[in-house]
Amino acid sequence: MRNLFLIICAVIMSTGFAYGQSETSMGPILEEALPIIETIEDEDLEIVRMEFDIIGESAKATYRYLHEGYEYAIVAFGDFRVKDMDVKVYKDVDGTWIEITKDEDIDATAIVTVTPSYTAQYKIEIECYEFEPGYTVAHYGLIVCH
Repeated sequence: MRNLFLIICAVIMSTGFAYGQSETSMGPILEEALPIIETIEDEDLEIVRMEFDIIGESAKATYRYLHEGYEYAIVAFGDFRVKDMDVKVYKDVDGTWIEITKDEDIDATAIVTVTPSYTAQYKIEIECYEFEPGYTVAHYGLIVCH
């Protein structure tokens, strides 16, 4: 638990914005990813999923099996066009996705932790809650680690 708390603090402090970058380049989001990856690996944690994509005004969802016995950190982050990125995690309860945790910070990096009580498929929803002025799309990254 202490390691995840330290990671969360380090990630928030280490992410910066790559202003002036091309809007079509993946370079800015990869620049954002590097310090997050380094922080996670410095804490001897394992990245079990990493993805990059484009996001607009609609939320994106991805699914991942999370296993009992692990504590996961889920980090969603945006490039220079993102003002506030949010992440929510849901579990399937009798065929209905029930929200179990969400990020509530106003930041371009969203972080939540999940400790599954049983192994199951979970839904991870990424949403750009607010873009920087003049933008309606951006690149985002998602990292799941334990």
